Parts: sequence; C-alpha cells; structure tokens
Amino acid sequence: MYSGLVLGMAVSCFWLLTFLIPQTTQAQAVDCPTITNTSQTSVTACTGSIIDSLQVKTSVFWPDKIELVRFDSPQTNPYDRINGVSLGELISSNGIATMRTIPFPLNTEASDKTYYVYGIVKPIPTDANCRPFALLTVTIKANATATLKAQEASCTGSVSEADGWVSVLGYQPTDRYEVSTNGIFSGQSYPIPNDGIVVRNLSRTGKSQTYNVRIYSEFGCYVERSVKLENISCSCPPVRCVPIVIQKVRRGR
Repeated sequence: MYSGLVLGMAVSCFWLLTFLIPQTTQAQAVDCPTITNTSQTSVTACTGSIIDSLQVKTSVFWPDKIELVRFDSPQTNPYDRINGVSLGELISSNGIATMRTIPFPLNTEASDKTYYVYGIVKPIPTDANCRPFALLTVTIKANATATLKAQEASCTGSVSEADGWVSVLGYQPTDRYEVSTNGIFSGQSYPIPNDGIVVRNLSRTGKSQTYNVRIYSEFGCYVERSVKLENISCSCPPVRCVPIVIQKVRRGR
C-alpha cells in the first residue's frame, strides 16, 4: 500500500514539475525568432555598381518578414531606426532571406565609404528583450580620381612633328590604364608609365581625334576620361612661304 502511495506521489510531483518548468524550446522558436549571418558578413563593390545580393539566416516565417535597413554608422539597436534607410522587406525561403540587385549611393569621396546594413524583424516584436538582428557591412570603393591632359603636335612650317601626347594626371602608383579611340574597351589594362604619358608620338593628321582612357584602381574600379585633339594640319604662314620681291624702279623725268 505504501509503495503504491509513494509511486502515486512521485508521478504527481513529476507532472507538477513539468507544468512549472518553462518549456522554452518551442516558445523561443515561436515567440523569439532568430536572425544570424550566413557565410556572407561583408560585401565590397565599386561605386555605381549594383550589389548582387544581401542575405541573412532566420527562423522568421510568414506573415512576419525580414527588413534590411542601411545606416552610415554602427548601431547598438537598429530597431530604433535613427537615420536608417529601409532597403526593403523580405520573406525567408528555407530559412534564408535574400535581397537582390540593391543600389547604393555613389561614392563621390576620395576614400572608401562603409555602410552598415541590419536585418531586423518586421513587424517589431513586442518583447523588447527579443529583437534579434544581423549585421552586414557594405564597402563602396572610391573611383580613381585621375584626369587627362593632352598636347597637340607642333609644326615646323607645313610639316607636323611627332611630339603630341595624352597624359594621365593625379593617378595612384597602383592604377592601370586602357586607351580606346572608338569607345570600345577590351578590359585589358596596363601599368601607367612613370611620366604618365599613355599615348605618345602623335602627329597632326588634319582630322580631329578623341582619346578615351579608363583609369583602373587596384580593386578594379575605373573612371573614364576623354580628351580631344583637333589635329589641325600644319600650314606655312604666307609671310614665310610666299617670296616677296622688292624692286626699286627709277622714275624718269
């Protein structure tokens, strides 16, 4: 009789403890979603380029969404959204939320620009202690800042010298260049010579010519510059080419 009583009390205590101990595993999955990084934690791109994709791993599922918000500086709590710019909302697929073809502002500065993109839950969870987020850093590279300078070939009488040139100014030692006269580039670049001259020994042809030059940074970003040479044909000034004869004529009386 006592053994049965003891067994009954043990079963009762077990169910009581089971009821009192929080069952957090399922509750957390439903009430406190997760957002973490995939293998992607940072992206680097040239200014003007479209970011192919940004993604986070999450347990959030429909009707809740993941929102990506861009900031200029790191955030302690991105849910505050202070100066944040929404990039859009996502629905996860197989636990991954992916946004594609994302434009970023042009980088007009001389140095690289870093943005901080946070993935947050939308709508915002009511529990302030359960607002997960993941951070992706996006670096937009600065373009090369080089410019072009050109010099027309000089003339000796009606003959053009082969001393015209096109030069790159303000480039970095690691920059490279490519020249095109028809606006088509192959992508094959070369180190910029020490004197900066990328087209040399030009003569006047009588026909104007535009030189397009791409200057590539070490990362591969480029800026395209162009300069036009008029190439006006050399001509001999009349005072030098037409002989002038002065003859004294005696006038009779």
